[in-house]
Amino acid sequence: MMPPVVQPGKIALMLDFDGTLVPYASETRLIPEVDPRLPGLLERLVQRTGGATAIVSGRGVAEFDKLLGPIQLAISGAHGFEFRAAPNSPIEFGLAGENLNRIVEGLERLFALSSAWAEKHRGVYVERKSLTVVLQFHDALEIADLACQFAFDTCKVMPDFALQAGRGVAEFRPVVADKGCGIGRLMARVPFSGRIPVFIGDDLADEAGFLIVNSLGGISIRVGPGESNAPYRLQDTREVLAFINSIAA
Repeated sequence: MMPPVVQPGKIALMLDFDGTLVPYASETRLIPEVDPRLPGLLERLVQRTGGATAIVSGRGVAEFDKLLGPIQLAISGAHGFEFRAAPNSPIEFGLAGENLNRIVEGLERLFALSSAWAEKHRGVYVERKSLTVVLQFHDALEIADLACQFAFDTCKVMPDFALQAGRGVAEFRPVVADKGCGIGRLMARVPFSGRIPVFIGDDLADEAGFLIVNSLGGISIRVGPGESNAPYRLQDTREVLAFINSIAA
């Protein structure tokens, strides 16, 4: 079912990035290719929604300042582990002090273990995000079960991390975070609070976000095929961009 027409002044618009606003990265291009028109579109959305537009992603806040500069947005990053309530606001973390240091050290170990595993399997590569590690196998879907089993077994001995499986990916994220938590934090802050939440995402990691948006009486939109908690559907990034352009108009 196609999403309904929305009024920019009444919604809190939250957007996944990879696979939603831009195509997924590849083994030869680990940094996603951003359409040069996208930052301007996002800036118009911020204006039309009175500031209530945010990115909700597994990528970190600092990554988006590089990908989308010079504009800055409110962002829930690293699956809710990082958070910036508004442009130019300080970055907040799900943990601090020694606990945060433990997570960072764990990520270094996960990156080393995942890189060693990936070297043994053609078409697999590892992406280090700010506070997650992603095993990418979009070009080797035939070993999806094997990759997920490796990630699951690794999480057993590293209890600070959980497996976030998706289409062609197995991502290690801190157990204290998910996209639903990030959306909840956004909706508790001005200018998002008191508005109708609208969240667009494309993967299993976004399902936690769909659930909280549904519970708040909002509009959750799944991109692409597959079962989902989102009642509304857009087919691909092209349809996503057309939909949000209609909001920004």
